[in-house]
Amino acid sequence: MPLTLNPSNSDTRKFKVAAIQAEPVWMDLKGSVEKTVRLIKEASASGAKVIGFPELFIPGYPWTPWANDFVTCQPVLKEYQANALAVHSPEMKEICEAVKEAAATVVLGFAETDGGSLYIAQVTITSNGEIANHRRKIKVTHYEKTIFGDGSAPSIHNVVQTEWGRVGSLNCWEHIQPFLKCHFYAQHPQIFVGGWWPAFLPYQGGAPYIVSGEASSRMSQLVAMEGGCFGIVGCQVVSEAGAAKMKMTGFPWFKFPGGGFSCIYGPDGSTLTEPVDPGVEAILYAEISLDKIAEVKIVADTTGNYSRNDLLHVVAHGKNWDRVKYEDPEEAAAAAAHSREIDNVASGKSF
Repeated sequence: MPLTLNPSNSDTRKFKVAAIQAEPVWMDLKGSVEKTVRLIKEASASGAKVIGFPELFIPGYPWTPWANDFVTCQPVLKEYQANALAVHSPEMKEICEAVKEAAATVVLGFAETDGGSLYIAQVTITSNGEIANHRRKIKVTHYEKTIFGDGSAPSIHNVVQTEWGRVGSLNCWEHIQPFLKCHFYAQHPQIFVGGWWPAFLPYQGGAPYIVSGEASSRMSQLVAMEGGCFGIVGCQVVSEAGAAKMKMTGFPWFKFPGGGFSCIYGPDGSTLTEPVDPGVEAILYAEISLDKIAEVKIVADTTGNYSRNDLLHVVAHGKNWDRVKYEDPEEAAAAAAHSREIDNVASGKSF
């Protein structure tokens, strides 16, 4: 079915978006929530209508397993898990209330605790203070596998309608998942938040270039160009004290303080913000209007006039299988109430 975009890609209203570059309150859930709320208030006070946070901002990205053996990591990871954020929690409610007060749309990256497991999660909270989208990184990367589980099937539905446009979200190396990106573009994102880890910038020798901040930023820039959408890149800063707490001191890929490479891209790939010192906390702003998307899409719309769906297309499965299926209706209802799934407005049912 044809989709009528509202607001359209020709909408000339100007509004601000914001990218967060900040140091997490490492392994401190209460402190993390307080800082998240403070940053939301600061960005909204400056007029931001869409605010993008880094990957795993609560309670910080754990480079620890990359820099140590598991025996050294174990006490850190135990504390890390104890300070992860649950979707259904007083802490999440506090963040949602702050978003409602700010009257903005916020994409927040966090370590999600669910039962005994952790996931690299994002929520999109709209201006009414409701979670419109909850998703998990569909495939965790390299050493992340020692801590986090893979995302659930509905996580491929990652674009939601807001008053300022269709807002999407991606975590880190999801930017180089070709089939996920095809599905992402098919949901017609107009703005997306790329949540990123802290990474070294400029490139340090001795490490693969692909894990540098420079490479990471270019991945988001490519998504902006491929999708014809604005890209908000949010990432973390690591101080010397933060590195010590996370047992990263002496890790050769980093210079502390550092890790930041936040920026905002236009739908043509242009950089809309000035460079920021990688070791400095900052909120980056850009004034945008969706009509810049039309300038790109008229030339190349990768899911429209510049596609060949008759030759190449993606088959997607975005619905979870339940771990246990109850035949009895009362048991099934009780189990559904217990799991309390977020009503994901980006689900396949919304197409």
